Amino acid sequence: MTLLLRWTMTSWAMLAAMTTFAQDWDHRHAFAKSYWGVSLHGVPSMGEGLLNAEGESAQIFDRSAFVSPAVNIGATHFWGHADFYVAINTVPLKLEEDEVVNRIGMGTFTGLRAYPWAVGDNKVRPYLGYKFSPWRYRQGDTPETSYKTTRIKGMVDAGLGWATDNGYFTLDVSKLLRPDFETYLSRTPDANADRWPGWTVSVGLNLSLETTSVAANPVNKTLNEELPLSNGKGLFLAAGPSSAFPVASSSYITEERPYLDDQSFPIIFPDFALGWHFTKADAVVAVSQRAMTQKRSAYDFEQVISRNSTILEAYKFLGDYHGFVPYVGVGVSRERIGLEEWDAGEQLTDLTFDPTPWHIVFGWDIRPSEKGDFWVLRTNLRIPPQLQLDHGEANHTLSLQHMEFNFIQLVVYPQRWKRARELSKDN
Repeated sequence: MTLLLRWTMTSWAMLAAMTTFAQDWDHRHAFAKSYWGVSLHGVPSMGEGLLNAEGESAQIFDRSAFVSPAVNIGATHFWGHADFYVAINTVPLKLEEDEVVNRIGMGTFTGLRAYPWAVGDNKVRPYLGYKFSPWRYRQGDTPETSYKTTRIKGMVDAGLGWATDNGYFTLDVSKLLRPDFETYLSRTPDANADRWPGWTVSVGLNLSLETTSVAANPVNKTLNEELPLSNGKGLFLAAGPSSAFPVASSSYITEERPYLDDQSFPIIFPDFALGWHFTKADAVVAVSQRAMTQKRSAYDFEQVISRNSTILEAYKFLGDYHGFVPYVGVGVSRERIGLEEWDAGEQLTDLTFDPTPWHIVFGWDIRPSEKGDFWVLRTNLRIPPQLQLDHGEANHTLSLQHMEFNFIQLVVYPQRWKRARELSKDN
């Protein structure tokens, strides 16, 4: 009875797919819509700050409100019900001049907006959202007095979105979760309690770019029928900006030099890849190259970790959810890592390391035409669970367990592109 029921359901599903293929094809290609734009985040007064005074108790000073312009890159998915994006905050602009130099950088927001009612068709829709980013606080204007600290913070949003054929606009209020943090006013081991503002407001102005519906054409449709029949035409080149953030503390920093920024992020870096997509198996083998630099500095002490990493990775795609195609896999990398430290301009440390750590690899593709596109957008995430350096001082370590996050990588398949041109000439 169970086999009969399965056979009946499968038969009906195949019949429905055959009779509505054209409609489903068009529906699939309306799955996502990309956008680029700008946003402005307003942050109220930071309240009072503390400044270390030689031989005296800490002095109190006021910190003014500021706005933070950002560059937005994202896309609405699931036919307007979800919005995945990054907002790259630029230099914050103080609304008043403070007597003590200080700055708050909110880093790059990575976020999701969920629309109970799909945004689009020129209608205003409410949304709830969540985003996270590194928040960085910096104070002081000389090597002897300046320091900075970084914390990864999450925010919950409530707002309104309005989407037209060519534009996408947002307005929201955000609540910062856990705004407390600690600062060090000197190299002494005593920390002071501080607090970031609990609320922000923002407005976003974006230009919509159609990147999926344009793939609903006869050429992509033919490619989608041809390519899954073999593992050929799988060569791809990929490139995109990437970031990395720490997921583990370094005992050397927390125990020996707590005034340094333990959660300091590496500078944004490019991620280049060359690989082969085994289309029939829907699996990938690739080599990726990244070079990243992580800097820490406070009170005239500076630490620089330079890392050059080449990783061989393999991963398998798991299902296809109307163009959202997740994958998971593993990788092993060859690392060339340098560690340098200076105290008041005098170099204390100059070490090199050559580990070969393994990585957990995961992410997703945005595929308009299942397997028939000659370019796609890919998101890569990697983490080496055991990568750390032996500093040599008191048997302490420096953690390089960083979550690499390549939010948007352009992946181009030259063989598929060549075949698409041939099909275009035939048509």
